[in-house]
Amino acid sequence: MRFNTFDQVAGWYNNTKPLGGKNNAGLDIRPIGERRYKYNRIKKYDEDTYALLDGYFDPDSGNASLPPEYTKGMAAVLWSRRDGKEYIRIRNLPVGWVNFSRADFHRKHLPLTMSYRQHQSGKHEVRVVTPQGVVDYVLPKTAHHVGDHGVLQDDGALLEFERGGDKWVRVSAPCTVISTRVDKERKKELKPAIEEFYKQMQALAPMLDARSYSTRHEYAETFSDYLETRGRRVPSYWIIRKFYDVPSNIIREILSAPEHDMRVTMIALIASQVGLYKVMDGKTDITHMRSAYNALMNRALGLTKTEEI
Repeated sequence: MRFNTFDQVAGWYNNTKPLGGKNNAGLDIRPIGERRYKYNRIKKYDEDTYALLDGYFDPDSGNASLPPEYTKGMAAVLWSRRDGKEYIRIRNLPVGWVNFSRADFHRKHLPLTMSYRQHQSGKHEVRVVTPQGVVDYVLPKTAHHVGDHGVLQDDGALLEFERGGDKWVRVSAPCTVISTRVDKERKKELKPAIEEFYKQMQALAPMLDARSYSTRHEYAETFSDYLETRGRRVPSYWIIRKFYDVPSNIIREILSAPEHDMRVTMIALIASQVGLYKVMDGKTDITHMRSAYNALMNRALGLTKTEEI
């Protein structure tokens, strides 16, 4: 179902009977399509706000610990009405998450005057009919950000449009995102340390053996505890996801200090993240592992350039 107006969304919600059964007791689950796919549903926040949910960041499905405003802001599509005007907000998944299902959701549920596009390069775009003609807008991925006391903060990486008849006008502010372009001058300075770390990782990883999740989790917990002593709280599961939200200056510090207390811990985690153990087990080629290592270092060390979109 492709909703073209706010009233169509509200109408579908009002005309859809909530799911019954003990597993749905106390919940207001109103599917968009087939009732067996209950994770694809409409959630009503108030008379002027409806979310189209795809299972990710659903406040009624295992995300109760997340702040309500955060899950609301992370909805795949958020329709709202403010001062008599209609708005649609479109959201991607976080950096590092595979977004095939959300991409499919956007294809199926964006208005007819919008379309979702994904390129082989990995770039995600929304093609929109605007007063100036058809425009392609990059749909950025969200970078999880932890503020004071470990509180999740919305980074504003989204697209929001105001309706103007059958056309749309972008009203969301441009956002700064990390591009795939690398600052070659900065990388040149760090290249000796990057290469030394790579050699040490190949030598030590077999003894550290971080194949199992429980082992990786122990290493990540150790790293998380260390970051807290440095004034930065980063959950262990984000560290396991390729050191997201870890300050690049700390990564550079560890990389440049062969005797750093966290060096072995970081080696174990990176070895797993870039697929070194898969190479050892004959499940992947070393060239893929080296490419993954380069990409991780470029991002974790803050060597990639940013751009405003």
